[in-house]
Amino acid sequence: MATTDDLSSQRFYHGTKADLKPGDLIVSGQSPNSGEQDRATGYVYLTGTLDAAAWEAELAPGDGPGRIYMVEPTGPIMDDPDLTGKKYPGPAKSYRSREPLRVTGEVTDSQGRPLRFYHGTKADLKPGNLIGPGHSPNFGEQDRVTDYVYLTGTLDAAIWGAELALGGGAGRIYEVEPTGPIMDDPNLTNMRYRGNPTKSYRSREPLRVTGEVTDWQGHPPETLQAMKDGLEQLKKLGVEPIED
Repeated sequence: MATTDDLSSQRFYHGTKADLKPGDLIVSGQSPNSGEQDRATGYVYLTGTLDAAAWEAELAPGDGPGRIYMVEPTGPIMDDPDLTGKKYPGPAKSYRSREPLRVTGEVTDSQGRPLRFYHGTKADLKPGNLIGPGHSPNFGEQDRVTDYVYLTGTLDAAIWGAELALGGGAGRIYEVEPTGPIMDDPNLTNMRYRGNPTKSYRSREPLRVTGEVTDWQGHPPETLQAMKDGLEQLKKLGVEPIED
C-alpha cells in the first residue's frame, strides 16, 4: 500500500460522466462509476494514465459526455489488483482507495472534449504551421485524398497516427489546436466500444501546430506489425474510412 506522501508528485485522473467541480469528493459506493463490485468492496478508483482515464470516462455508466478530472487521494491508495475488467488496451497505472478522491481540476470541457489535442504524422513541422485535409489516407485506397484532418486527445492514439502515417521519416507527434469546428471521428466512435474512448476527432478546417511532444514511446514491434497486418486485411476486404 502506498501513502499519499509516497506519490505526492504524481498526477492522478478519474474518468466519469458526472458533472463535478474542484473540491467535490468522489466517494466509494457513491461514485457514478460504481457498479455492484465497487459497492461490495468499497473502493474508489484512480489512474496515473490520462489515456486510461479517457477510456473509463467514455465507458462509464450514464448518458452524459465522458469527463476526465484531476484528483488527489485523501487517504492511502494501493495498486488495483484486478485489471481484468479494464478496457484500456495499453499499460496503465491504476490504483484504488477506500477514502474519497478530491477533485482538483478538469482536463476536458463540459462536452467531454479534451483541452489539449495531438496529431501524429511523419511530417517535419514547426509551431504556427497548418495541417489541413487533402492528404492520402493512412489506410484504404491511396488514389484519393481525405476531406478531413484528424486530431486526438489521447497520446496513444497520436502514437498510432505517427507510426502508421505514410512517409519514410520518423514519426512525430505535435500539439495542435483546431481552427474550426471539430466532430467525433465516426471511424472510432461507437464502433467496438461505446462512445469515443480514444477521444478522436476530425475537422474540415486546418489544425495549427502549437508544439511538439518528444518524450513518447512507440508500441512494441510485434504490436505495430499486428496493427499493420490488420489494416492490410481491411484493404483487401475493401473497407474504406468513413468520409461523409
